[in-house]
Amino acid sequence: MNLIFRKIDVTNARDIQQFNELMDELTSHAQDEALLIKKIQRANNSENTFLLVVEDGDTKRLCGSVLAMIHDDFCEECRPFMLIENVVIHPDYRGKGVGRKMFEYIEKWGRAQHVSYAILCSGLNRQGAHKFYPAIGYDEIKGFRKYFRE
Repeated sequence: MNLIFRKIDVTNARDIQQFNELMDELTSHAQDEALLIKKIQRANNSENTFLLVVEDGDTKRLCGSVLAMIHDDFCEECRPFMLIENVVIHPDYRGKGVGRKMFEYIEKWGRAQHVSYAILCSGLNRQGAHKFYPAIGYDEIKGFRKYFRE
């Protein structure tokens, strides 16, 4: 499998559709396309944000995605940290090394930003992913979340 790591092309309707399908897999509901494009453009234009997609170069299918953001920190010698969110692999590509390679890529980007550590957020219901994360070096820690509903 020939994997291509890149940003989403917001002018490519197939990219937007397939990315929205990945988000649907992650959240169980597709997003408003216009809002999605706006958010992708903002991520693509930020030097502290990397919305990475993985494309199967043979089939042209987006098979995974991860969002990483660099944040300032006042600990660890004031080096920044990386927050990793919205990790998803298309069901047809799970267990084939896509996730591992995707994390290698995003962690390489984080190291280039001189981060001291990464925080990975994952929903409680993602049990399969929770078995994968320790295998690539992530320790489970307790965290908290509060939603603000409009």
